[in-house]
Amino acid sequence: MKRLFLFIALLTALPAHADRSDFGHGVAAMACAMLDAGYSQREAEEVLQLLGRQIVRSGISERAQSQMASGFNYMARKNDCPLRGNN
Repeated sequence: MKRLFLFIALLTALPAHADRSDFGHGVAAMACAMLDAGYSQREAEEVLQLLGRQIVRSGISERAQSQMASGFNYMARKNDCPLRGNN
């Protein structure tokens, strides 16, 4: 149930600024918070993969995907979070 709620929260944020690195920052913060809340790394990665598939299906450009991944990786490193996005 919590996982579904987190996934829905991530999806509702998608249209806001999907082509900017700050969206990646927000996704990283949420994913790292999942780890802090007791979710396993595998569970957090599954949610990220679901979100990634939705983003790709939305038709977002490769440049925008790269910006999001860069923003995600920057925030994950800054917060000493083991998760990384694909560039």
